[in-house]
Amino acid sequence: MKVSTQSQLRFRLQQVAFYVLLVMAIVLLSKLAITTNQTYDLTANNQHSLSDSSLKILQTLNTPVAVSVFVSPDYEYYSAVTELINRYQQHTEKLNVKFIDPAFAPEKVRQFNIQQQGEIVIQKDSNSEHVFDLSEQSFTNALISVARKQHDWIVFISGHGERSIDDNSDFGLSTWHKNLQSKGFKIRSQNLVGTPQIPLNTKLVVIASPEKPWLAGEINIIKQYLQNGGNILWLNDPSSSAFLRPLAEQLGIEFIPGTVLDPNAKMLGLDDPRFVLITDYANHPVGLAVKSVTLLAEGSAIQQLNETSKDEWHYTNLLNSQPDAWVESHRTDESTAKTQTFNEGKDVHGPVSLGMLIERAKPENTDKFQRIAVIGDADFVANSYVGNVANLDLGMALINWLAEDDTFLSIPVKTSIGTQLTLSNTQSLIIGFGFLFVLPGVLLLIGFLLWWRRRRR
Repeated sequence: MKVSTQSQLRFRLQQVAFYVLLVMAIVLLSKLAITTNQTYDLTANNQHSLSDSSLKILQTLNTPVAVSVFVSPDYEYYSAVTELINRYQQHTEKLNVKFIDPAFAPEKVRQFNIQQQGEIVIQKDSNSEHVFDLSEQSFTNALISVARKQHDWIVFISGHGERSIDDNSDFGLSTWHKNLQSKGFKIRSQNLVGTPQIPLNTKLVVIASPEKPWLAGEINIIKQYLQNGGNILWLNDPSSSAFLRPLAEQLGIEFIPGTVLDPNAKMLGLDDPRFVLITDYANHPVGLAVKSVTLLAEGSAIQQLNETSKDEWHYTNLLNSQPDAWVESHRTDESTAKTQTFNEGKDVHGPVSLGMLIERAKPENTDKFQRIAVIGDADFVANSYVGNVANLDLGMALINWLAEDDTFLSIPVKTSIGTQLTLSNTQSLIIGFGFLFVLPGVLLLIGFLLWWRRRRR
C-alpha cells in the first residue's frame, strides 16, 4: 500500500503534537510536585502521621518554640530525625528548627549537655526538655512539658501513711510520679503538721489513701482549701474511708461500707474478685481520654448523700462497675473473697460507682469551675498496677483535668500492626522440618523426573 505525502505529513504532525503535549504535561506535573506538599499515610494505624492529640497540642502553641537538633549529616538515622521534625512542621509555623552538627559545635554541645547523636532540645521561655528517642510520644510530651505553666504545684499530702511519690515498692507512687514529671508538672509532698498552710500556687492537692486518722486541725486546713475553691484528688481505700468523713460530708458524698467484688476479673485471668474491671466510663473528658479497660484493686463504692447539697455541686459517676458486681459488707481477703456470694439485704448490688467527679462554680469566678475527683481505690496508680491495661491513662487524665489543662491529653504510643508473627512449637517444628527435608526432597524429585524424561527421549 502506497502512503501519500499528505498522509505522511499528517502522521508527522501528530507525532510532533504528541511530544509537545508530553513535554508540557511533564513540566506541569514537575511544577505541581514542587509547589504542592501533600502526603498520604496508608498504613493500618497511621504510623507515619501525627495523632489527633499531637495536632491539638500544636494548636495550643501561641508563641515560638525553639527546636535544636544535634545530628551529623552522615548519621545513620539522619533521615528518621528529619522525617519526625517534618511531620510537626507541616502543621505549625511555631517551631523554629535548627540543625546543629555536634562535630562543628562543641560549645553548643557543652552548653546543652548533649549526650548522643540525634538528641533534640526543645526550649520555650526559660523551660527546656531533651528528647532522646525518635518517637512522637517523646517529642509531644516534651512540647507539653515546656508549654505547661511551671509555677503551679501538685501537692501530695503526707504524714498519715499515705502512698508516697518517692516509694519504689509495689504500693508506692514513684512510677506515676515520674510520668507526671515528664509531663511538666512540679510535684512536692507536704506534711500538714510541719507546714500547716497550703501554698497559694498549689494547683491541686492529692490525698492518697491515709492509713491513720487526721488531726482535727489538719482536716480544717483541707476544708478551708476546699472552701476557697481548691481542686482535690482523693484516692480512697476501704480501710481508710472513716478517716476523712468530715471532708466527705462537705462534698456531699459517702463511701458504702465494704469492698467491691467483681466476678468478671476472670476475663483478665485473675482469680481474685477484689479486682474490679471498669469498662463503663462517663461521657466526660476524663472518661473519653481512657481508651481501654482499667483495673482497680480492693475498691470502695461511692454514692451521693440523699440530701441536696447546698453548695450546688454537680456530680458525675466516672467509673461504674459491671452490673453483676456488688459491695461485700463482710471483711474479705484473698482466700475468702473467692467464696463470697451476693447476700440480699446486706450487700449492695451493682452497678456501683467507684469514681466520682464533683464540680461547682468557683466562689471568685463563676466562669471557672472548682474540680474534685474521688476514686475508691489508690492501687490503680501504684507501681505494681499503674502499667496494667489503661490505668496510667486514667491517672494522667485525672491530673490533667484537675489541673485545668484540658488540652494536654495523653499521647498514644503508635505501634505497627501485623509486624509480628507468633508461632506455636508445633508450627515452628513443621516449618523447620519443611525447610530441612520436605523442600529439598521436592526439588530432588523434580530434578529426577526431568532427568528421567530426557533419558527416555
